Amino acid sequence: MGTEQVSYRWWVLINTFLIFAIAFGMGWTYIVMLVPPILQELGLNIADWGALWSAISFGTVLFAIIGGALGDRFGIRLTVGLGVFFMGGFLVLRGTASSFATLYVWMFLFGIALALTFANVPKALGMWFPPREFGLANGVTQAGYGAGAGLATILTPLVVDLLGGWRNLTYLLGTLTMGLGLLWIGTVRDRATSVADAGVRLGAGKALKQVLLVKDIWIVAGCYFLFLGGYIGLIGYAPTYFVSVQGMSAPTAGVVISIVMWAYVVGTSVIPTLSDRVGLRKIFFVSGMFLTGICIFLAAYALGISLWIVAALWGFMGGAAVLAFVVPLEMKEVGPTLAGSALGVAATAGYLGGFIAPPICMGLASVTPVAGFAFGGGCYVLSALLFLLIKETGPRVRKQPELAPSAPHIELKSEYR
Repeated sequence: MGTEQVSYRWWVLINTFLIFAIAFGMGWTYIVMLVPPILQELGLNIADWGALWSAISFGTVLFAIIGGALGDRFGIRLTVGLGVFFMGGFLVLRGTASSFATLYVWMFLFGIALALTFANVPKALGMWFPPREFGLANGVTQAGYGAGAGLATILTPLVVDLLGGWRNLTYLLGTLTMGLGLLWIGTVRDRATSVADAGVRLGAGKALKQVLLVKDIWIVAGCYFLFLGGYIGLIGYAPTYFVSVQGMSAPTAGVVISIVMWAYVVGTSVIPTLSDRVGLRKIFFVSGMFLTGICIFLAAYALGISLWIVAALWGFMGGAAVLAFVVPLEMKEVGPTLAGSALGVAATAGYLGGFIAPPICMGLASVTPVAGFAFGGGCYVLSALLFLLIKETGPRVRKQPELAPSAPHIELKSEYR
């Protein structure tokens, strides 16, 4: 890796951090702090909100595999850039919603655009970072989500009235997201090689067929299904639980969720980096996700300072989830070359869980409020146990050069496409 390329990878990382902070963290999460006023304005109820919240995941489920395959076929520059740009566009349109149907459509289309981005950002990191830094790079990127979501949950109740309501806040976030998409297209490049990239030459259908033959990809997909389902189902309900059941004010509930998110920022920086140094993945993912599930359940009962402590542990240990994005990059049958397709499969499973989980979570909560937390925590614990079936992929067990094991050894140039 030449000097110019070594420095350029940090620009790629800055862009991925900003995308996950603004487009994912803020653009996806801000609305959970506005559920009561939106439902009141549109004449909807909490069951309607369960369907609306799952609409994003539904769109991603339908398009994640296609989005990952498109990234392998056409590269990260256009696929990620256009995905982020359209995420912003559909956010702007969300601000015009006047009924359940129109709000559902714009949230559904936001999920489709998200699918183009979600599977291909880890691919971009795999192209520009060496394997010994996969955990670090993906951790910093995921920390962007935590930072954005943390800011959204604590700031949304404070600024929404200053901006003139939830619609104007949505317009603002949409415009910022569209700008990030244009920035990516204008400044981030696919990595150039001296021969045609094998992933680009391999057709989308063949790439997908190849990764579907890898058993561990199916296991990773199952882990995604469980922990993303648990997270999406719970995060859409937790602020409402803290306000309606625990008697908190909306800003106080936002602080609790913000503690989770900011602790997640720390966890995604510390846990994957430790995993890189130790050279193992399974022990960190399994222990981290299991403890996250326990903390989620405890958060339903804790109050005051004890709730803050539990929320911090919940977010910090949840940083282990990043390793699920790293493992496919390290599988010898996949590597960065086919990572888009592999992560597209995993994302499809994850957002299928995100589509199914909110109605289940809301349904359980309508019977017994604490059951929503039990459901979310249980999903994390099951994800940890399932991950035990995956072969270890960490650097300690891989005796391969730093180039992606699935790609032929090629001499890199300093130019970019």
